[in-house]
Amino acid sequence: MAVIGGGPAGASAAREAAQRGLSVLLFDHAHPRRKACGGGLPVKGIEWMDAPESSIECEMTSISFTLKSTKLKIPVSKGKMVRRDDWDFYLYNRAKEAGAGHIVERVTSLELEKGFWKINGKYIAKYVIGADGVNGFTRRHLMDRIPREHLFAAGGYYLGIKPTENEVEFILGALPGEEGYLWVFPKSDHYNIGYCFNAGTPGMKEALHKLMEERWPGEFVDRKWKLSETGETVDCKQFGSAIPSYNDSELFDEPVSGENWVLCGDAAGHVNPIHGEGLNHAVLGGRLAAKAISKGDPTLFEKYWRSHYSRDMYRAAKTKHRIYGSKFMRIGFALGKTPAMFEMLASLTRGDYYGKATRNFWFKLPLAILQATFRMKHKELKGLS
Repeated sequence: MAVIGGGPAGASAAREAAQRGLSVLLFDHAHPRRKACGGGLPVKGIEWMDAPESSIECEMTSISFTLKSTKLKIPVSKGKMVRRDDWDFYLYNRAKEAGAGHIVERVTSLELEKGFWKINGKYIAKYVIGADGVNGFTRRHLMDRIPREHLFAAGGYYLGIKPTENEVEFILGALPGEEGYLWVFPKSDHYNIGYCFNAGTPGMKEALHKLMEERWPGEFVDRKWKLSETGETVDCKQFGSAIPSYNDSELFDEPVSGENWVLCGDAAGHVNPIHGEGLNHAVLGGRLAAKAISKGDPTLFEKYWRSHYSRDMYRAAKTKHRIYGSKFMRIGFALGKTPAMFEMLASLTRGDYYGKATRNFWFKLPLAILQATFRMKHKELKGLS
């Protein structure tokens, strides 16, 4: 079998397949490489993400959400921040150690001849796993492209300022009425900062620049950031990418596998539509794709992924517009510090909430209003800056 793409999804698929006794060729032309990604491993599923200490830059201490002047800060204990180049390269090497062969080539042709795939006109495989990203070669060859209206545009900078606290920040409402956010992620010696909005949203980069000027007053000078207070110039390397973000849950109904192929990770569109997180689904999806092929039936992937994480995908797609709606946001942040609302938000953030969040939000609303009337705050907010 062949795995096209050596990121977290592809490397995990190749390793799993090799460990299951399959002959594997892993196609990737660009390792090691730096990815346009915040590098936050989600709290949910962190136990099986397989991130060695060498790739971890810091441990999250809290995750905060800010809307205008209101900030909700939630302590966490399991989240980690990784260097994507180190972590991706580690997963890729684990696949090689398990027995996967590596072809240092970009895949540009894929032809099916007598039940076998011919790759780049010279390699033969019975099965193909496509894990080369959103609208990569395999996605475009095996399925329709993911439409622009179902994509997030993400971009930002590696800002060479050492963080003072391991707080992961999401800033909402930077572009009023638009679905998305700005982020500030701490790393060992720099910040990873960026924007994530529906593709085509005007003003994304400008909103990020405004945040930079407020947080670290300065200006761009020769592709670096010059700090106004000290005159110091720090690195400010730019990055950008597209991320699947389905605005219609019915897109998840479409099979992402066939008689002799499977798509996983971003290529399958398996990214949470609300916030664009997909690393956990990439790693797990790659392993499940390999499991399906080891059974001789790639279409089993549909059963596997749906039993593991389809609920998260469908719910997120169905509630994305409501979550980002101005009414929901205003009420949520106005009452977010009350025990009733904060408890639900903390559970969601820590990955241990399994109810229907928007339904329970309205269910808890009367109690939260009563608690706000008496200025009651959740106990975890006491002592937090």
